[in-house]
Amino acid sequence: MKALHLKWLLGLALWSCLTAAAMGGGTSGGTSSYVSPIQSSYRELGWSIVAQVEVAGCDAAAQALQALLPSWETYINSILKEGVAFAQANQCQLDPTSLYFYYAYAPRIYMAMDGGWYTDGIGVTIGPAAPLNGQPTVGTNYLVFPNGNMNYNNNCPTKQVGNVRTTFCPLLPGDFVQLPTVQAGQQLSLVFFSNVNSNGVPTNVFYEDPNANVDGMQHMVAFFPSVGSQYIIVAFEDQLESISDFDYNDMVIIIDVGPQNAAMLMNNSSMPK
Repeated sequence: MKALHLKWLLGLALWSCLTAAAMGGGTSGGTSSYVSPIQSSYRELGWSIVAQVEVAGCDAAAQALQALLPSWETYINSILKEGVAFAQANQCQLDPTSLYFYYAYAPRIYMAMDGGWYTDGIGVTIGPAAPLNGQPTVGTNYLVFPNGNMNYNNNCPTKQVGNVRTTFCPLLPGDFVQLPTVQAGQQLSLVFFSNVNSNGVPTNVFYEDPNANVDGMQHMVAFFPSVGSQYIIVAFEDQLESISDFDYNDMVIIIDVGPQNAAMLMNNSSMPK
C-alpha cells in the first residue's frame, strides 16, 4: 500500500504521520430502512441502543465507505499486527475532547474489523466537551454495537463464518449505526465493553481517559486514514494491562465526523502537517 499521511490524535492535538493516496468519502445523512436482520439483545450497563444496526452498502454514504474498506483493512492489518505490541500507541491516545464537534453533524459509526477472541461491544456518550478528570464522560449514553463479533477476524477461527450474519457474529464489514446529531460544542466519547458474556455483561469497561480505567491503561488508539478524510479510525485493546499483548486490533471502527469537523480537527493540530 502506498505511503499515506496519517493524522494522529494525541490529547487535544492530531499528530501527523505518513499514509497512502487520497481517498474520498460519503457524507452522513438520515437513516435508511435497511435494518440488519440480526440485532443483538445485549444491553451492557442497562444502556439502550441508539438505533438498530443497518447493513453495509445500503445507501450512497455506506457504499462510499464500503469502497474504501478493502484498502483500509490491508493498512490496519499492516500496522496493528496480531500479537505485536503497537509501539506508537502513546502517539495515538484518544482524548475525548479530540472528538469535539465544531459543527452540528449526525455521525455514523461503521464496523471495520474484529480481531479479538472475546465478544466486545461499543457504546458512546454524547455531552458537553470537558477536560480529562479520571472519570467517565458525562452525557447521554447509548449502545452502538452491543455485540461486535463479525465474520472478518484476523485471529479467531471460530468467528470466520463466511459472508453471513449469525447470532454469534451479527455483523459484516461496513455495517453501521446512525447516531443522532451531535451539536456544536459537544463531544462524542467512546466506551468499550470488553469480554461480554452470554448475558451481555462485560468483564471490563474501558474509557478514553486511561485514568478512568481500572488498570490505568490506554485502550483506544485513533487516526485519520488520509489527508482530507472525514473519517476517523479507532482501534481497541480488550485485555487488562497485566495480560495484554498491546496490539490494539481487537475491534476497529470507523467514525464519520463530517468534512467540516474533520478539517477543523486537522487544522487545529499543534504538529506540523
